[in-house]
Amino acid sequence: MSYPLLLSPLRLGPLTLPNRVVMGAMHTGLEGMGPEGQKRLAAFFAERAAGGTGLLITGGYSPNAAGGMSAHDNTLDSEQQISLHLPVTEAVHRAGGRILLQILHAGRYGRHAAIVAPSALRAPISRQEPAALTADGIETTTGDFVRSALLARQAGYDGVEIMGGGGYLLAEFLSPATNHRTDQWGGPIENRARLPLDIVRRMRAAVGPGFALVFRLSLLDLVADGLADTDRLWFARALEEAGIDAINTHSGWHEAQIPTIAACVPPMPFAEFAGRLRRQVRIPV
Repeated sequence: MSYPLLLSPLRLGPLTLPNRVVMGAMHTGLEGMGPEGQKRLAAFFAERAAGGTGLLITGGYSPNAAGGMSAHDNTLDSEQQISLHLPVTEAVHRAGGRILLQILHAGRYGRHAAIVAPSALRAPISRQEPAALTADGIETTTGDFVRSALLARQAGYDGVEIMGGGGYLLAEFLSPATNHRTDQWGGPIENRARLPLDIVRRMRAAVGPGFALVFRLSLLDLVADGLADTDRLWFARALEEAGIDAINTHSGWHEAQIPTIAACVPPMPFAEFAGRLRRQVRIPV
C-alpha cells in the first residue's frame, strides 16, 4: 500500500517538511531531569527524526509558574533554561529533522495552589477551585506566552505549538462552559477568543515570519455547553488571519467522559470534523 500524499512534502509557514508525518506532543518524564534528562530526550527525538518523521513536537512547557501542571512543572520563562534545550534542537537538526516546542498553560487543570482560569469554576477532575484571572493577569499571561516563543527561538526550535485545546487555559477561555466572564473576554465568541488571538498576533509580531506558529485546537470539546461548531470554524479563520501557519487538531477535553484514545474508538472517528475545519482555511490542518 502506498501513501503518496502522506509522504509528499508540506509547506508549513517558513518550513518545508519532507512529509506529513507528525509526532504529536507527549511527555516522556525526561523533561524535568536536568542536563542528563535533556541528553536522553535529545537522543529520543533524534532517533525519530533520523527515521524520517516530518515534524516533531515536544511535550508542553508552561509560559509561567501559574500555568504548570504542578508546582514544579517544566516552564520556559528564562534565558537560563536555553542551554537545557540546545542539545535537543541540535540533535534533531543533525538528524535532518524539524522540531516545535509546545507552550501549554494548564489553567484549571493544574495541581498546585496558584491555578488560574477565566472564571472561578472547578474542573470535575480537580479538587481545587481556580482563581479567575484579572485583566492585569491576562495581560501578563499574554506577554509570558510571547516570551516563551522568543526563548524557544533562541533555543533553536523551528517554531512553537500553542496548546489551545484539551480543556487547558486557552480552551477554557474559548468555551462558554468555562468562561462566564461579563467583561471584554467573555460573552460572544469574539470576546472569548480575544486572549488566544491576542497571543497569536503579538507572538507573530515578536518572532517574525521565519518562525513557525501552530495552534492545537479541539475539534470537539465533548463536554456539556462546549464550544459550538460555528464558533470553532469562525475561530479557525481568525487564527489564520492572526498569523498561524497550521492548525493541529484533536478531540475531547481531559474531563470528557466520551472515549477518544485510539485503542477505544474506530479508525478516524473525527475525520469528518477535521475536514469541515480544513475547508474553512488555506493553511494546513
